[in-house]
Amino acid sequence: MAKILLLLSLLLSVESIFIKEYEDDSKYLQALLDEKSVVEFPLNKTFKIKGTLYLKDGHKLIGNHIIIIQTQAGKPIFDCVGKKNISISGFNLKGLGNDYTPTSSSLSVGIYCFGAENVIIKENNFYNFSYSPVSGLRKVKNILFENNYCEGIGLNDSRYYQKDVTGITLGGDGIRIINNKITNSSQGIMIAEGSKNIVIKENQIYNLPLEHGIYVDASCSDIIIENNKITNVKGSGIKIQNRSKKIPGISKNILVKNNTISDTGIGDGILVNNSEGNEVYAEDVLITGNILKNIGQDGINIRFSKSAKVLENKIFNAKRSGIYLKENYDLTVYKNTVQDIQQNGIFDEGSGSNINIDSNVITNIGLEGNDKNGLSSGIFIQGGSNREIVNNYIKGDPKYTQYSLYIPYGDQKTITIKNNRFIGAREFGARFSDNKVKFKEFTGNQFGSKLSGSKTFNQP
Repeated sequence: MAKILLLLSLLLSVESIFIKEYEDDSKYLQALLDEKSVVEFPLNKTFKIKGTLYLKDGHKLIGNHIIIIQTQAGKPIFDCVGKKNISISGFNLKGLGNDYTPTSSSLSVGIYCFGAENVIIKENNFYNFSYSPVSGLRKVKNILFENNYCEGIGLNDSRYYQKDVTGITLGGDGIRIINNKITNSSQGIMIAEGSKNIVIKENQIYNLPLEHGIYVDASCSDIIIENNKITNVKGSGIKIQNRSKKIPGISKNILVKNNTISDTGIGDGILVNNSEGNEVYAEDVLITGNILKNIGQDGINIRFSKSAKVLENKIFNAKRSGIYLKENYDLTVYKNTVQDIQQNGIFDEGSGSNINIDSNVITNIGLEGNDKNGLSSGIFIQGGSNREIVNNYIKGDPKYTQYSLYIPYGDQKTITIKNNRFIGAREFGARFSDNKVKFKEFTGNQFGSKLSGSKTFNQP
């Protein structure tokens, strides 16, 4: 008899273990949610669900550090689509992790909030979601995402280019993303096209194996990106995208301030770009006070803009140019520090007009040693019209820097070069067009007296 009882006890234990491994707490948790608007979950418990928990207007969820693990592919843990006045805090949410699909409409997320309004998501931990911890790709309004930790899946499916894996994906009006830690996703923060009134502040974004730290898609406006720390990302630290007029509106009123960006593998430090030609220009862009180190391409790359300013940034060790300019109108580049650059300190493609390059300190440039097409010059302006190069200090490396200033083409009668100091170039302090057309103004410039760069070539 004792043997029979022991055998029954062992069978029951095995059955209990089997059931526990595959348990589904969805009904229990949904019952808690349905019971009242303010839901305080039991302290430090672990639950598994197979499916989705649905919220209602006015829900306030207090997680008390519980763990909720998703066991079904392609399902969000919480769904608050179209709901209002939601608060979610104190949870540890874990995704399945092996259910990636190459689409931005994936539901492999922690919190699905498409079209939600007045939402607070704070002090949660998110792990292992194949798309994003939080996804509200369109029509969200007044959402705060604050003090969360987001750890992605990395690159875990070699069949796909997993660019859709993000730390957070939101689109709409009134988005605040503040003081979060985001790591091991393909992109850190993704803002969908057409969004407005966006604040991205004081986030730490690091170890991203595929794309960008912060990516703001086309036609977004009234953007503040401030005091973020971004390091070890494969793409660009911050990318502001623009594209054709097919999307209503333009990217405008953009502030990128006091961010620290380092170790971008193959991307720029800060990139403002229209990738589909010059139909649309970003307007009223201010990039100021940022520190950029160990940049895989250009420190700051600004293209297709109107009324933009690049002020008082510090750029150290870029593999291409310190500051790269293309198709800008009414642009000011002022008081930037550019140092230890493989190619040009400032590279201006020569398109656009009314560009002022003033009071920048550019040292130790052209370190790649590539003289081809002027790529080892301090300031290289390929051509164009209506430029002012004033009050700059350019000190090259006599071994590597070919010219401090190089302007091979352009409408020289509209270009002012005034009160600059050019020293340290290997060949000439400045080199100009063979046509020897007079500049609008060429006065007060100083050249190093004991260096080969103490003269100009083709000076009018």
